[in-house]
Amino acid sequence: MNNLQKFLDKFLAPIAKWMGNNLFFSSLADAFMKVTPITLGGAFVLLIGNFPIPAWTNFLQKIGWATQFNAAQNATMNVLSLFVVFNFAYVYAEKCKYNPLPAGLLAASSFMILAPQDYMARAFGTHAKLTQVTAFGTNYLGSSGMVVAILVGWVVGMLYVFLNKKNIVIKLPDSVPPNVAASLQPSLIAGIILVLMTLIRGAFSYTAFGNIFDCVTKLVQTPLQTFTASPISIIAIYTLANVLWFFGIHPNMVYGIVMPIIIANGIVNQNAFKAGQPMPYVTMAMLSVILNSAFGGQGATIGLIISMFRAKSDRYKQMLKLAGVPALFNINEPLVFGMPIMLNPVFFLPMLFEPIINGLVSWGLIDLFHATVNPFIQLPWTMPGVVQAFFSGGIPFFIIAMVVVVLSTLIWFPFFKIADNKAVAEEQKSAKKA
Repeated sequence: MNNLQKFLDKFLAPIAKWMGNNLFFSSLADAFMKVTPITLGGAFVLLIGNFPIPAWTNFLQKIGWATQFNAAQNATMNVLSLFVVFNFAYVYAEKCKYNPLPAGLLAASSFMILAPQDYMARAFGTHAKLTQVTAFGTNYLGSSGMVVAILVGWVVGMLYVFLNKKNIVIKLPDSVPPNVAASLQPSLIAGIILVLMTLIRGAFSYTAFGNIFDCVTKLVQTPLQTFTASPISIIAIYTLANVLWFFGIHPNMVYGIVMPIIIANGIVNQNAFKAGQPMPYVTMAMLSVILNSAFGGQGATIGLIISMFRAKSDRYKQMLKLAGVPALFNINEPLVFGMPIMLNPVFFLPMLFEPIINGLVSWGLIDLFHATVNPFIQLPWTMPGVVQAFFSGGIPFFIIAMVVVVLSTLIWFPFFKIADNKAVAEEQKSAKKA
């Protein structure tokens, strides 16, 4: 533990200090921290609406309440990018000592300007003709729009600060009430920023992408076109997902691209299973369960949750109470944004190495045990990983899943203890000052 602490102090502490002093990274970290109430509250809504008991979800469907929980999810987790873009510009302006509220509002408005707004829908009932309607898709406002949200929040924040420094504001006499003056002064800045965003929207409409959101998705997709169903590719893909999640970019950005390939290979497995032939992609299917979000969310943070039972700091004891139950059911946004894991250099190494270690060890155990799965068993994504493993692959897969839990805990524990010790020291220092 001491050697690890020395390593982190030598190599990661300077990076952490630089990130803490860097306006971009410090603003981004604070922006995500400020959405913690939404991610915590949304996690419980998500869990109630998707609790992994078919009788419960069927009951919600029957009484019409599945729609209500879906609506709550759409208003929380599925518009997270909208909250982040507001917070980013707000915090950026605040750190530069300018009125932050207009910056946040301008960033949110800019984000909405850039978002696609036209969809084809049936206006009245299922037999009506398809007509064009104006609406915002939650796929762009949620996880798929996070990269654009970060870019827009950053650009708007910088422009707002730059134009304020150039004194491009409306000058009002001292007789005008301060609250009125504060709301009118940024009007010129608002006009410049919003016109610029409209021009950017128009420029993208002339491209093959159609909008900036699909452009970003395509840029991420292109390097992944060589993805294959080999175990090494699976491990590499989920390692990339972990790294993106560390930077606050939801792994759905990756999953949306590779999941069609995984599903297609799953169908091949089903056809082989029905024909009584060996399944060609059984290792891929099992690694997808292990390295996806089935063990406490992306990054196998069930290991972090188990480690937190040894917490000595009040901070992490409280975090365990808040984030433990959602993480048990594979919802770890409260951990990523609230602990936070995101942009926390102490937790970069476990996020990076978890899929590599768990993937390689599991791959070896699958071959050793000649483990297999029933490709027709589809379980809810909120089902804990060890339960998924047992029902889909029996005792051999259950044993592998338990090994993954142990490995994940061993991976996370040393780094958590370093963070916990630091939190204890900070709490003791605060207590002495009080």
